[in-house]
Amino acid sequence: MKRCTRYGFRPAWRGMSRILDRHGRYTGSALSEFAVVLPVLSMLLVGIIYGGITFYDYVVLANAVADGATTLAVSRGNNTVQGDSSPCTAAQLMVRSSAHSLKQANITIAPITFTGPGGSSCATTTSGKTTGGIVAGDMATISATYPCNLAIPFSGINLCPLKGSAACGAGVASCIGALTTIRIE
Repeated sequence: MKRCTRYGFRPAWRGMSRILDRHGRYTGSALSEFAVVLPVLSMLLVGIIYGGITFYDYVVLANAVADGATTLAVSRGNNTVQGDSSPCTAAQLMVRSSAHSLKQANITIAPITFTGPGGSSCATTTSGKTTGGIVAGDMATISATYPCNLAIPFSGINLCPLKGSAACGAGVASCIGALTTIRIE
């Protein structure tokens, strides 16, 4: 009889009850682990979304600056491009029109700089014409910036901490910039 109780129902039940008791201690652990991981995953998701928007804005601005440089190079001998404006003004207008999906008021276009043997400039007269002609062989540099705000909500983390101008708003940074240098032929 001892042998029967040794391998019988009672020892098997005790072993099963130990397994069931151990399983009962971990009830709700998946929910608590999810509650710990959820803020980290949501910040990661928001960061990916903000990063995608910022990269899109950068690509649009870089393409617009390249279009402006092409316009400057093409219209260098034409001092009456688009009405009565100079080639430099035409290039700046092309930057603004090519960046159609960006907020136009926030695009800051730096003055076009020239380096090279011709010593050209984009100084214009009151009629809008360039005072000095754009000379072949000069290197023209066009640059533009656009503000962005990469603050992750509820975390106090700003991935772009540079402060922008008052026109863009407090806490808004100009962290998107594009620069193109082109040789005038």
